[in-house]
Amino acid sequence: RVRTMRLHGIDRDVWNRYTTGKVSWEYDVVAPGYKYNMPDVNAAIGLAQMEKAKLYRAERERCARFYFERLSGIDCTDLPLLHVPMEDHAWHLFHIILKDNAPVSRNRFIELMAERGIGTSVHYKPLHRMTYYRNRYELNPKDFPNAERIWKGCVSLPIYPSLSNDDLDYICSAIVSMLG
Repeated sequence: RVRTMRLHGIDRDVWNRYTTGKVSWEYDVVAPGYKYNMPDVNAAIGLAQMEKAKLYRAERERCARFYFERLSGIDCTDLPLLHVPMEDHAWHLFHIILKDNAPVSRNRFIELMAERGIGTSVHYKPLHRMTYYRNRYELNPKDFPNAERIWKGCVSLPIYPSLSNDDLDYICSAIVSMLG
């Protein structure tokens, strides 16, 4: 069903149309669908990026190690918990969680980082805070205390392959000066 829906609800993909021995041009739309196939240009870019994937992951790990080394002594923050070995983690994001004893709120922290030219973000707003889910399922934030605690303090720090050690030092120094 998903394969059918991914390309306009057509019953056969292009490969199947030309390899099954049936009339190649004949197809049917059997359900409403979407245009989820990847254009050739995107596929070509993706293939080129795949060649660099190991390097990019290793560079992100370097950034994560730097953060762990420099930020592990700040009492008012929690760093990511590792459930896999460091070298097996993708390091797509690196977040810290400001605890209740932090001298500034998460939102103020983000503002202060921006004033220093450091972009941070908040990822993955809890579903119970999304209008659709909250209204559709009558969700109340009080019913999700752990999600609320994490949401209140969670901040994603910059982490990307070209982030230099000097950049990381600047970011960590700013964090330590505010929180440490």
